[in-house]
Amino acid sequence: MSSTKGKTLYFNEKSMDYVTFGKGNQPLVIIPGLGDGLQTVKGMAMPFSITYRILAERYKIYVFSRINELRQEYTTRDMATDVAEAMEILNITSAYVMGISQGGMIAQWLVADFPEKVQKLVLAVTTAKLSNLGRERISCWLNLIQTGTYQDLMIDIARHSYTTKSFGKFKYLYRIMGIFGNIKDKQRIDIQAVSCLKHDSLDFLEKINCSTLIVGAENDDVLGVDGSLGLHQHIKGSQLIILPGCGHALYEQNKDFQKRVLVFLES
Repeated sequence: MSSTKGKTLYFNEKSMDYVTFGKGNQPLVIIPGLGDGLQTVKGMAMPFSITYRILAERYKIYVFSRINELRQEYTTRDMATDVAEAMEILNITSAYVMGISQGGMIAQWLVADFPEKVQKLVLAVTTAKLSNLGRERISCWLNLIQTGTYQDLMIDIARHSYTTKSFGKFKYLYRIMGIFGNIKDKQRIDIQAVSCLKHDSLDFLEKINCSTLIVGAENDDVLGVDGSLGLHQHIKGSQLIILPGCGHALYEQNKDFQKRVLVFLES
């Protein structure tokens, strides 16, 4: 039986929330997206283990948040160094790594700067550099972070992350969640959003030589599907899957998404 745990790591005057679950021995590190700016993975062990239950059958999964002490100008590359340090402390010498959205930006730096730590790489709904669409979305969210309510921000994120059909359901849910009113830590989400705007790993992609799967979403209305196509073009030998009828939040197509990832990791 696997245990589901949420913990905090302390290292080099930094602290990082993480959760771990899953029945396998082989470690799979998951780096989540920008939602981490609104809430770390603390207290999320159970929901994550349900979300990733297909992968949790086979792997020992670690989901790492960004550190709690983010400072201005903190980059996606800095965040990758934090993940590498966390892996070191937990004696994860090398792992399968899956980065989702902003987590995929961080994963690109992890494999570029610490290649020995990554055995296989999955880059989901992410990009080496923001497109005009991505810039527009994240700039809009930055504006809402400064001026809007938590509800405004969540509804806008959901509107662009889910396909229309799913958004109807989520809108209701977010309306209820919106009672919480204010964004707890504006600085945290702000710093992470800015790091996405500045992310540019294009010149380093040629160096990636581990086995890589790129998963894009056909109807990605946050970063656009072109980011996935560009990654596939620049990472030699990479495999590309574009999931049809699917928005930026791949969880809608969760079963298919995880099954495809599983096939790649097992191959």
